[in-house]
Amino acid sequence: MFGFNKHDVSLTFNFFVVNLRDKYLGSKLGRVWAVLNPLLMLGLFTFVFGFVYKTRLPGADTTLAYVTWLISGYGPWVAASEAISSSAMSVVSASGLIKNLAFKSEVLPIAAVATSVVPLCVSVVFLVILMICDANVPTWHIVWLPLVIFLQFYFVAALGIWLSAINVFVRDISFVIPTALTMLLFATPIFYPIDSMPRIVRTASQFNPFYILVDGYRQPLVHHQSPKVISLLYLAVLSTVLFYLGLRAFRRVKGHFEAVL
Repeated sequence: MFGFNKHDVSLTFNFFVVNLRDKYLGSKLGRVWAVLNPLLMLGLFTFVFGFVYKTRLPGADTTLAYVTWLISGYGPWVAASEAISSSAMSVVSASGLIKNLAFKSEVLPIAAVATSVVPLCVSVVFLVILMICDANVPTWHIVWLPLVIFLQFYFVAALGIWLSAINVFVRDISFVIPTALTMLLFATPIFYPIDSMPRIVRTASQFNPFYILVDGYRQPLVHHQSPKVISLLYLAVLSTVLFYLGLRAFRRVKGHFEAVL
């Protein structure tokens, strides 16, 4: 599919393992940080908003209700933003491999995105435990999560393929991405409900892939409802188009990578 074979899948997994190892290379706890780092962040959010500010959702009986609502959106966002940044740098960071080995370099951004699955899964597990502690046990709607996680990986991988190729020729991309992600974070209803936005912005947000993903987690986890199938279908089609066109563009220019890297 998309021109990949079993060897490419195996190679992608190997790069995923290497990326995960190199990310925490030199730390005494090693790969434990892959789990401990998001846990510390989520624990801090829980303490601040659940026990210090004691923010409440309208109609909620406990302060943990707001924490679960917040983490259900912010946890996936952190994973997605890290994946976008890592995938954009994946080809440039592997310049030595590209110059000396013959392999499909388009697997590099995909492997970089795969590393974000670890903090994402940690966030989901933490969230489920927090909901149980708040007497808000997840319902059968949680079966939607694997599909939402896959769509997040699929969409971010599509973006990563584009960004990794562009970054080889336009290095300023790596400086623009953090600012763009910060702007996108506050433009997406993650810290605030979508109902608080002006109507025209609220309508536009329905086509925002990141809002669709956030809502895809919140509906089955927090609201115990099925996510909007039409929105997920739109995201799947958009991801497929971006992924297909991104691969074509990547494969067209990758022959020039060695001359630039």
